Amino acid sequence: MDTKAFIQKSLHLARKDLLEKVNGLSPEELDWHPAPHTNSIGFLFWHMARVEDGWVNRLILRKPHLWVSDGWAKRLGMPEDMRDMGYNYTQEQITAYTSPPLPLLLDYSAAVRSATNAFLETWNPAADGPTVKTGWGAMSTVAEVFAQLLWEMNQHGGQVAYIKGLRQGMQSPQYMGPMSTP
Repeated sequence: MDTKAFIQKSLHLARKDLLEKVNGLSPEELDWHPAPHTNSIGFLFWHMARVEDGWVNRLILRKPHLWVSDGWAKRLGMPEDMRDMGYNYTQEQITAYTSPPLPLLLDYSAAVRSATNAFLETWNPAADGPTVKTGWGAMSTVAEVFAQLLWEMNQHGGQVAYIKGLRQGMQSPQYMGPMSTP
């Protein structure tokens, strides 16, 4: 499997697993915090989509985030601040965050992933350009940005699963991960 196929497959599996975790959650479950200083599932889901939107559209493609350019901030009833992706939130901000309706979050994250997939279809990993200045201050290749994005998806996807497990108990024992289901 080459680099591009690996990234595409990894992003697909991370999304498939995330959708398994958020499917059917009520607004109360989306916004539940295991402790006052912890993130909710809804916040993590929003943050994951915002990060992918920002890193792919702004860092790599040098275009505005879909958050603003496609009107997602307005549709979700949130500020149009492209810099706000959920980093460095205070406890007060975390506690005050109320998730938009799950169908809108799902639609936004699907639009972001569609843009990511469209880029990946045309990307040539052998050229691996351009080098971009990241939000964490490094100069990185496109492949390195995607490596960091995959880490982000896996880290927060695990947090979503953990919070859901605290709230609802053990997941279906038949579920063995995203590759185990059609």
